[in-house]
Amino acid sequence: MDRLSVALRNSLPPLLLLAALALLLEGYVGSGAAPSTVAAPSTVLQTIWTERGDIWRAIEPTLLTASTGFILATLIALGLGLVVYAFRQIETGVLAMAAVLTSIPMIALAPALITLMGMGLGARIAITTIICAFPMIVAAVQGLSASSGAASELFTVLAANPWQRFRLLALPTALPYLFLGAKIAAPLALLGSLIAEWTGAEDGLGVYMLTSMFGLHIAQLWASVALTCVISMAAYGLVVAAERLAVSGAVVAEAGA
Repeated sequence: MDRLSVALRNSLPPLLLLAALALLLEGYVGSGAAPSTVAAPSTVLQTIWTERGDIWRAIEPTLLTASTGFILATLIALGLGLVVYAFRQIETGVLAMAAVLTSIPMIALAPALITLMGMGLGARIAITTIICAFPMIVAAVQGLSASSGAASELFTVLAANPWQRFRLLALPTALPYLFLGAKIAAPLALLGSLIAEWTGAEDGLGVYMLTSMFGLHIAQLWASVALTCVISMAAYGLVVAAERLAVSGAVVAEAGA
């Protein structure tokens, strides 16, 4: 109950701020001073409800692309992190490679990937994976390399084998880094899936957004934007919840030991 109270207390200020902004926007649109390209929050909510079937069918492929790309980026980052953990001398090269990859504008790279791989799900997942990869690679490499100092010397004195050093020292030390990278990558996964859909797709939230924009369906456009924000915040919240579970589990494990 205490944790629930703390979570509610921490969530209350941003929720109140969002409610106040929504009320201000509602009044602004209702006064007639707003341009015709701005929809009232009440109209957006009504559109989401009345078109919930079409909207959900648009969201499903986007969520599939985003979640798959995020998982693949995480697995790739962990694999590279393990390689760097075993061969520390390649750390600079791996981070430089990741930096070069993320410096390429995805809006320019995406059409090339679509041309190479086609307009199917694979190309969209590849684009999402590339966008998510950089923060996860940096987090994994730096996290698994952060186990140094007194704790590392203690494991050396205790003659710990490589598996014990990894399981009991490197991995717990890397967890905060990994979750920090995941907090950045999770919302980026949704952005990556939208970019992939904008460059060529038959369905998805990005397609729904573009169709609404070019068709001048203002309420639908703002509904897609609002849902994008909600999904991004939900993705971030899931990572935060997973982090708390991991931290509490680690604490329980240490107490049992």
